[in-house]
This record gives sequence, C-alpha cells and structure tokens, in this order.
Amino acid sequence: MLYKMLSAPSTRARQVPSIVRRRLPDFKSPPVTEVVLSVQFAGLPLFRGVHAGLYWREIRDEYPVVSEQTPIPPIFETFGATPMLTSFQGQIMLPPPVRHWFETPDGEHLVQLQPDRILHNWRKRSPEMEYPRYESLCAKFTDEVDKLATLLGQEGLGEIRPNQCEVTYINTITLPGGENPHEHFGRITPLWTGDLSEPSPGSPEITTIQTRFVLRKDHTPFGRVYVTFTPAFRAIDHKPVVQLEITTRGKPEQQSIAAAFALLDEGRDVVVRTFASVTTPLMHKEWGRTDAA
Repeated sequence: MLYKMLSAPSTRARQVPSIVRRRLPDFKSPPVTEVVLSVQFAGLPLFRGVHAGLYWREIRDEYPVVSEQTPIPPIFETFGATPMLTSFQGQIMLPPPVRHWFETPDGEHLVQLQPDRILHNWRKRSPEMEYPRYESLCAKFTDEVDKLATLLGQEGLGEIRPNQCEVTYINTITLPGGENPHEHFGRITPLWTGDLSEPSPGSPEITTIQTRFVLRKDHTPFGRVYVTFTPAFRAIDHKPVVQLEITTRGKPEQQSIAAAFALLDEGRDVVVRTFASVTTPLMHKEWGRTDAA
C-alpha cells in the first residue's frame, strides 16, 4: 500500500504573536542570488534515512533530485552563558545522521533535511532569473515544514520543537560601469571609507568586512545579525564582484512551529533593513529603490 500523508493545518494559520512592522526598504532589482530559511529543532534520535525517504515521497514531484551531504552542526546564539551542547553530543546513533538534499530539476529550489534541522534554499541559476520574493519562498517552506510535522506524528518520531531560526540572504554586487568593486569598496558600503591616515603604496586589491549586531526585545538579547562583505569573482566571466551575506539567527519565543515562523518573518525584516543600512544610496539607485529612503 502506498504511503499517504494526512493533511495538517498550515503553520501560517496557527495563532502567532502579532508584529507591528514599518514599511520595508524595497528594490526593483535587488542583487539577491540566494536565500536560505532554516528551522533548527531538538534532535530526533529515532529519525532514519527511511523516514527521509517517506518525506521525499511527498515532495518528489517538485524535488526529484536527491543527494546526501554531511550534517550541519547545531548552532546556538548564547549570551553570557556556556554554549549549549549539540544535539548529538554524547549520543550513539547508528547509522550516523545524514543531511538529505531534495532539489528541483533546475536546481533553483532546494530542501535540506536532517534529524535536527530543515531548510529551504532559493538559488539564482541564470542572470535572467528573478528573485521570487520572501512571501513566495516562505509559503513553500511552510508547506514543507507542515509535511514533516505530519510525518513525524504518524511515525511516532516526536515533534518539531524549534530552538533556533535563521534567515540568510546572499547578494552578488557589481559596480555601475563595470569598475572593479575591490578597489572601490566605499561606493558599496558606508562601513568602508577607504580613508587612510598615511599615503598607501597603491589601491586596495582585496577588502573583507565582517560585523555583527545583537538583536534585543525589551532590552533582552535573543539573537544576532551577521554581515560579511567578501571579494569574489563571477564564475561565468571571472569579473570581480563583492558578495554580501547577511544572516539573522535567534531563539523563538516558544518551541512551536508558529513561533518559529513568526521569528523567520521578523528575521527577514531585519535582513532587509540591515541590507539597506550597510549599502550606499549610490547602489540603492542602481538597484531601483522604490520606497522613501
């Protein structure tokens, strides 16, 4: 008898704390090349490859390409305390945990699944491909998490108890006119002025910037924002570019799927506002910023 998933109420339909949001910065042509939504949860010791196969049966029409990867280690944002142990430390699991990749034929969308985490990636695979926007990606991820929650209940494997949520946006930035961005970092980000106290022997060849910010609610820290500017070279033509990666990570207010998605929504808002803050008006004009800056 073929395995059939029972329907489950959508995580988006469950009651979540309301979040009052101001209008977000908006761009007609943002330089986004990858988006990752991730929910990490308490490890499921009984989860095996066969259960990943049962999950794939539910999504294989859209994600027919399967591969196995090394698991992502658990990670927690901690404040003034000893870091928490990973989900697998001190446990014996046979066989060892595996991270399964389920991809669309063109590689644009990817679902990642391991015994303590589920992720959805959107990846820009061609220059003409447009970013589908967060709302569309989150709707897909909602459905994928719902299917996993239903499977876990049917198989007696436990439930999803989220403990960390992540939103990552990766942007590939070029300068107008084809100038080398490695030599003109100050035109991309206000974090870099390029002003030196003494004359230098030449122009900068490579510059990397890393910074992070603490997220707080009612003066209590609950997460962080990580910002990294990295010089790179575009694969298709080897032209110099700058890769900007922004990640928010934090603990949801409750160990529930609804609270996890509320935090993902909030994390996306933080990423967008951070992106606008760490890039210049010159680049905003290039990307077609439409809101009142």
